[in-house]
Amino acid sequence: MTINEAFQLALQHHQKGDLEQAEYIYREILEVQPSNIHCYNNLGIILENKGQLDEAIIYYQKALQIVPDFVRSYYNLGLVLTKKKQFHEAMQCYIKVLQLDRNLIEAYVNLGNILKDQGKISEAEKYYKHAIKLEPDLRTPYEALLVAMNYNPAHTPENIFSEHLSYVKHFAESLYSYIKPHANERKPYRRLKVGYVSPDFKRHPVAYFIESTLIEHNREEFEVFCYSDVSIQDGVTKRIYQYADQWEDISGMTDENVAQLIRNNSIDILVDLAGYTANNRMLMFALKPSPVQASWIGYLTTTGLSTIDYRITDKYMDPPGVTEQFYTEKLIRLPESFLCYLPDRDSPNICKLPAQTLGKITFGSFNNLAKVTPEVISTWTKILNLMPDSQLIMKTFSLSDKTTRQYVLDMFMEKGINRNRITLLSADLPPRHLESYNLVDIGLDTFPFNGAATTCEAMWMGVPVITLTGTAYHSRVGISLLSNVGLPELVAKTSEEYISIAVNLAKDLKKLESLREDIRKMMMDSPLCDAKKFTRNLEQCYRTMWETWCNSG
Repeated sequence: MTINEAFQLALQHHQKGDLEQAEYIYREILEVQPSNIHCYNNLGIILENKGQLDEAIIYYQKALQIVPDFVRSYYNLGLVLTKKKQFHEAMQCYIKVLQLDRNLIEAYVNLGNILKDQGKISEAEKYYKHAIKLEPDLRTPYEALLVAMNYNPAHTPENIFSEHLSYVKHFAESLYSYIKPHANERKPYRRLKVGYVSPDFKRHPVAYFIESTLIEHNREEFEVFCYSDVSIQDGVTKRIYQYADQWEDISGMTDENVAQLIRNNSIDILVDLAGYTANNRMLMFALKPSPVQASWIGYLTTTGLSTIDYRITDKYMDPPGVTEQFYTEKLIRLPESFLCYLPDRDSPNICKLPAQTLGKITFGSFNNLAKVTPEVISTWTKILNLMPDSQLIMKTFSLSDKTTRQYVLDMFMEKGINRNRITLLSADLPPRHLESYNLVDIGLDTFPFNGAATTCEAMWMGVPVITLTGTAYHSRVGISLLSNVGLPELVAKTSEEYISIAVNLAKDLKKLESLREDIRKMMMDSPLCDAKKFTRNLEQCYRTMWETWCNSG
């Protein structure tokens, strides 16, 4: 067998997913031909898929030592460095890629993603738009732009709605002609098949809000299907798997094949949990494989798809008469909360108020930096100036990168805040992650894109959270969560009120001590954590959706 034949054989194994055999052949080839850059590159890909990131870097670097202008290894090296949260080094790789190949769209998108994760939303959007200009028919940069727009206060709800409609017109409307009639039996009160589609059945914020519903579904009334697009499963995936009546692994399947699978399963109500976030199935929903389709949890904006009939929300997120014009979906409101939070089963105990030990207030925010806009920094700075002995802790995954940490510190220092008052922590996994809330007295929510899982985590750990509400859907998550827990007094309507609430609470240690002792029980007794009642309410919404469809025929 020639070297070329051996390489082709390795590629075949690689493409079929037989990574062990592919790796063995690649290594055999390198014994004979140690300058084969494609073997080094492909070994790097295999090692990366196995989670051996440091080893993958070594193989990409070996390829680049032989051919310094090997674009593919530079690109792949950027991917691994991004996974390791070495953003500066990853950006240098992508910049080098674009010097060698100005038309590699993925490099523009990945540069935009890094900038978004650093909180530089406007800069990120420029890269997405440049990629769209180069390749208007590629979905990835356009979807990245749609997601980023929700974080950027420069965009109005009207702008965001319009851009979603433009996306649908370009990518989805042509698929509507392929929609087939549904043969589902039109009986309003029969047992229904409900399908949930998500790439996030894993350790992810969406899992915090879907798991309890999957557990509590009334199996006499509903048969639950999970369509999982998770390529690398974890412990949460395996746990959620147990709660599905039927589990379908759709990773690697085409949208057309997934749609046919759903039709074959005769799903009555299909629920999307991702919107336009990574690894979504929006174009599959455009094929309308189920007679009733809804959007919930994972995306707070319209999908723009006429094939998604409903958006599941509540009166706080979408007050009647306020936001309807920003959705193509019909709003169906749950009577209390639009979310149900399942706390981590290994949650640590709540420690006493940090201010009692330190003699000063510690504010905190564990939200992604994409949500920490310059307006947020400016507001937090005013709070710190009014409480000169206070400090702020920020924690998120991107703060493991030294250049990102410096960028954040510089924003505060430019406004006169000593860097010693700012503590930046990188993310870790629960339950250790939750222990960090024991360092915080008061949580500060982000705006216009509020926190969801982070706000729930903070309150579960006894930390009250101040939120600023707006008119847009993604700026009303905080008012829903806090109102349902019984803390509407922590909801501000203006930045001045936000500052006032934070400062007044910081000066009232007795109130803080009381809240720290009570919030977890308040959550447990609230609609936010009442999984059984929440699921019955959700099921009633499903019945309403279904009866409407039955009566439409």
